[in-house]
Amino acid sequence: MHHHGPLETGVLVSLASGSSHRKKPMVKRYYKWILCLGAIWSLSFTAHGRTEIDSLLQALDQMIQKSSVYSNKKAEQLGKLSAQLDQEDTSVEEKYGLYDQLFEAYRQYRFDSALYYVQAKLELSQAAGRREWIQDARLKLSALLTSAGMYKESIDNLKTIDKDQLPAYLLAFYYHNYKQVYESLSEYASDDKYAPAYDQLAKTYQDSLLKSLQPGTNGYEMELGVLLMKAGKLEEAAAVYRDLVEKKVEAGSAVHAGVTATLAYIYGLQDKTELQKKYRILSAMSDIKAAVKENASLTDLAIQLYQEGDISRANAYIEHALEDANFYNARQRKVEISEVYPIISGAYQMQVEHQNDRLGRYSKAITIISVLLGGALIWIYWQMRRLARARRHLHEANQQLQSLNQQLKEANFVKEEYIGHFLNQCSVYIEKLENYLKVVRKNALAGRTKSLVEISEPNTLIQSELKEFYHNFDTAFLQLYPNFVHDFNDLLKPDQRINLKKGELLTTELRIFALIRLGINDSNKIAHFLRYSVNTIYNYRAQIKNKSVVERELFEDRVLEIGTFKQ
Repeated sequence: MHHHGPLETGVLVSLASGSSHRKKPMVKRYYKWILCLGAIWSLSFTAHGRTEIDSLLQALDQMIQKSSVYSNKKAEQLGKLSAQLDQEDTSVEEKYGLYDQLFEAYRQYRFDSALYYVQAKLELSQAAGRREWIQDARLKLSALLTSAGMYKESIDNLKTIDKDQLPAYLLAFYYHNYKQVYESLSEYASDDKYAPAYDQLAKTYQDSLLKSLQPGTNGYEMELGVLLMKAGKLEEAAAVYRDLVEKKVEAGSAVHAGVTATLAYIYGLQDKTELQKKYRILSAMSDIKAAVKENASLTDLAIQLYQEGDISRANAYIEHALEDANFYNARQRKVEISEVYPIISGAYQMQVEHQNDRLGRYSKAITIISVLLGGALIWIYWQMRRLARARRHLHEANQQLQSLNQQLKEANFVKEEYIGHFLNQCSVYIEKLENYLKVVRKNALAGRTKSLVEISEPNTLIQSELKEFYHNFDTAFLQLYPNFVHDFNDLLKPDQRINLKKGELLTTELRIFALIRLGINDSNKIAHFLRYSVNTIYNYRAQIKNKSVVERELFEDRVLEIGTFKQ
């Protein structure tokens, strides 16, 4: 979803932009019996529309080229706010206000910074014991979590708020948050089982939201327009949003970006693709001017241009959108863009290859048409430079894509590695059991009782198998985390570090924390695995924590951060 700034009611306005509800426009049918006069008028109107679109696209291209100017201006604003926060004589009220301003400034600019300041604002509010401050901070935290796709965390946070204790000016914000998170969950589910229930909850909260907003305000008009759109009254919804765009919201603002994105989406539902494109461009321009990095319109515009065959521009836009998503640093937006990026980038690469083919044909023509040799050589040189830039861009883009794909692969690697290893180990144990039974049967048939007693001695057999089992575990674990012992020792005091004996892979202490690193935190399970008592495991864990250079409460969290996967 596309999230925008607070309005008069304090609501963080969220709009159903094109990224949230994309639908493919229907193919328009043209009939041979259209009157010539009508055809001429239609072509004239389309040409005028395309001229306007072309001008807007050129303006957007220029804004993208100088987007760093707007980002630098944003950074300067953030620097001034941070400097005020660092002043020693800042009162609690002033600090609260600065935290709020910094959160609003970062909210659509950089996710992790926005999260930091809204949490700092919440902690300050709790320390001051100011209920309304706490309620406002929790509502803004939920809005941010929803925008990042952290829906469960957002709902859990909202449940801590007592609606009956909310002041009137925060009530609309409360309803808006619930409406937004259930709309997002419905989009995420996109099925016939869960989505309808989420839609119903979203509608319930939207009805309450509309009742709590003052008619005539921008917030009320936006929610009314969305309600009309969902009811299928597209012309009325478009009229509401056109009025907002033309009369009530300032171009170049985050709110303007959201309103125009929603209007573009409504036109898309009406199959008015040129108007849809126009307002997506206007939305993208406002996003850039307002330094909004958590945006969707540029991605939607890139997809539309790709569908229309404007591959080069689509590739430039999707690259800029990916750059913004990486800067904003919320996983959900990266994943959304990574779904379409390879398609557009691949088409662009094919276009580049076609350009290479054309270059080859032009080179042959140059040898024949000698009089054009000089001009043709200059043209080729220009094209080659252009292709070199394109290859660099493609290389950088492919590296970014590989990085995203690697993050997705790593999550399954440990599971696959251990399943493969221990399936093999099970096969070995079955083979050993089969051989053991053969020996027992052979001795039993021969009446060799003494031999049967010797080979069935439990301690020798079990200890041998346990030793091999732990060796195999240690080997598999260190294949995944080759630097585990070194990194674990870094968490201990220098004189308390663990020194391995020759040929030893892991000690008992290291093996306990290796299991914790794999997500097995229950001492009962660890004791069962290592064949120790639960008290012994507790003692080992406590002793190691006492040797730590970090706080006891944080030690196991630091252990969980150790290591990278090696393939």
